[in-house]
Amino acid sequence: MKLTLILPGLAWLDAYDGADVCKGLALPALQTLLGRGRLIRREAALGACLTDLWQAPPSGLARLAASEAGLPADDGHWLLADPAHLRVERDRALLADVGVMTLGQEEADAFCLTLNRHFAADGLRFHPAWPGRWLLQTETEPDARFSPLWDAVGDDAHTHRPQGGRGLDWDRLLNEMQMLLYASPLNDQREARGELAVNSLWLWGEGEPADWQAPAARLLADDEALSWLARRSGMACDAAPYAFDGLAPGEDCLIVLDSLQAAAQYRDAWGWRETLPRLERDWFQPLLSALKAGQIEQLTLIAHGTAGFELRLKPGDLWKFWKRPLALAALY
Repeated sequence: MKLTLILPGLAWLDAYDGADVCKGLALPALQTLLGRGRLIRREAALGACLTDLWQAPPSGLARLAASEAGLPADDGHWLLADPAHLRVERDRALLADVGVMTLGQEEADAFCLTLNRHFAADGLRFHPAWPGRWLLQTETEPDARFSPLWDAVGDDAHTHRPQGGRGLDWDRLLNEMQMLLYASPLNDQREARGELAVNSLWLWGEGEPADWQAPAARLLADDEALSWLARRSGMACDAAPYAFDGLAPGEDCLIVLDSLQAAAQYRDAWGWRETLPRLERDWFQPLLSALKAGQIEQLTLIAHGTAGFELRLKPGDLWKFWKRPLALAALY
């Protein structure tokens, strides 16, 4: 069995203080894997890592989502319009997604009703397909490139503005959407309850589904956008197991373990450090044992970011006793 594990957030996203954040962590199994395997350092966003795996960019996800939601996916053009919170600081605007918000379907319907009333004349129609995932249907082709939500959360939204032919037009429309949401009485009510305002949208997933090539027979992940991509490329899909013990032996599979992702995106060093020992116990140590026993033919670990890397191991690599364990802090 060949296993590929994507671990978003394993490499601390601010490389300048990564070594300090890692200081004192005892992760012997992970250190052995890092030291014995073939380590390829690679600075890359998560979207780029997924593009490499599926051999095409994750475009067209909005149209797939529309089909999944039972909407007329073949009519017009589609964008994902995920509700978000934008925190404006002195020199940047940090984006947070619905994962840090409580948002019900009734509120989502009301927000989209406001947006539809305002933007109907622009040929835009918002669909609150799910409470935390909305869709935007347009009459004309967007003619712009949008950054995937994966790459924008926790980052400066100004560095992820729409690009391409009508990029500036979409930037203007997005600012208009933000002002409309900011002034909504619904957000006054949310803030009175101590909840974050839904003061922005994140537009992405444009275009048509690409000719994706399945990187494995199965995908185990909790990200619904990845499940759309996987099913389109012919992969079986299921939720990611909590621990290696929950992984059934058999077909080659791609696993996305996102337990570190939010802590890394929001620079929660304490939460990030608390999660790593659990991953050591539930994943890295069992993976090392399975490699030693020959139960895994090949293991690939992928981490994104400025200190990102791809690590490849086969059982024979563990016999390279002259290669010393490598501490996570050494990646920085």
